[in-house]
Amino acid sequence: MVPPSPSPRRAAHRMAVVCTPGLEAWCQAELKALGVRPKPAGPGTFEADATTRQVYACNLWLRTAARVVVRVATFRATDFSRLQAGAAAADWSPWLAEGTAPRFRISANDSKLYHTDAIAQRLHQVVGAPSLGEPEQLFIVRIERNTVTISADSSGDALHHRPWRTELSTAPLRTTMAAAGLAAAGWQGETSLLDPFCGAGTIPIEAALLALGLPPGGRRPFAFHAWPSFEAGTWASVVAGIPAEPGPLPDGVTITGSDRDPAMVRAAVANAERAGVAGRVQFSEGVVSQLKARPGPGLVLTNPPFGRRLGDNRLDGLYRRLGMVANQRLAGWDLAMVCPERRLAHLADGRLTPLARFRHGGLPVELLYRAATGGEIDPAEPPDQAEVPESTPEPITESLSTEG
Repeated sequence: MVPPSPSPRRAAHRMAVVCTPGLEAWCQAELKALGVRPKPAGPGTFEADATTRQVYACNLWLRTAARVVVRVATFRATDFSRLQAGAAAADWSPWLAEGTAPRFRISANDSKLYHTDAIAQRLHQVVGAPSLGEPEQLFIVRIERNTVTISADSSGDALHHRPWRTELSTAPLRTTMAAAGLAAAGWQGETSLLDPFCGAGTIPIEAALLALGLPPGGRRPFAFHAWPSFEAGTWASVVAGIPAEPGPLPDGVTITGSDRDPAMVRAAVANAERAGVAGRVQFSEGVVSQLKARPGPGLVLTNPPFGRRLGDNRLDGLYRRLGMVANQRLAGWDLAMVCPERRLAHLADGRLTPLARFRHGGLPVELLYRAATGGEIDPAEPPDQAEVPESTPEPITESLSTEG
């Protein structure tokens, strides 16, 4: 759920939005809902002309994105003198406040300038010295075939670092992947949701924030708040879309999570409290075989344990029990899961079909889904991704890494 798109205004920025490769379709759909017209610019990257308000709104409301940057300069450079001349010609004043030091994250590919430390040193000579304890502004520098592109990071901490998620499980699902799973399964908060392997509560909490119309990171600060060009009035109009008090869930809708580890249940409760959804999400201790029958409709979305993640390859019984519970006690519920092995997923339900492929904890995994009816799969896929690619390409550069 996102606020209504603002009225069109003149674009002030060339913006790039980065997400985990494999989640592009859902990130693109979110951007369009915010009135942005994204164009693919490589794996996990979109570019668009954007107003200042849209830059702010993308940081606040995007659930599947990792970072939002805006273009500072683009120029050709085949040696250090041209690099420094291009940097000197750029206007850095909108992004660098007095007392703030520049920090550069650099990647170079197929270019005459390739030594990233030397590139950073030359840029610091032009733009300003590295930090000696001062606040920093990150600039992302990408040199591709001798073309230098410099962008100012508007996000600060990566967007998947939700401030409420301070207590984690052993192998937590990234928040942006949880949000993409909800979108891929077509869940908008109108039916119940259950995660029987909830860990520290990522999926149920993301679901509650979505259902209640709350921003995924709350009112966290962003890098653009420190820009000299920051527009306080524009920001006020963006945050005006946040409900003053979250309302109740629709009648009959519940959001629940369970885990066999009592420490994880306590962590999930604490995370929900920090996220402001403690009264809308219920967590309990228990194993999947103890789940009681519940009427549908609903969605089971989960990130169950898998062997390479936890060092245990004897999980066949666990997946069979999950499938038995889902099919017998939750017959009116859709089922979706994150899993690295199709074999394991099919032990739960042979009708599970992949909707997305991405990397989780360094491993290639799939998001798989089957509808409650057991009939034709019809999840709410964005129109630009009718088919899931056979493999997820690696990001073209570390400079826009989703890991940062």
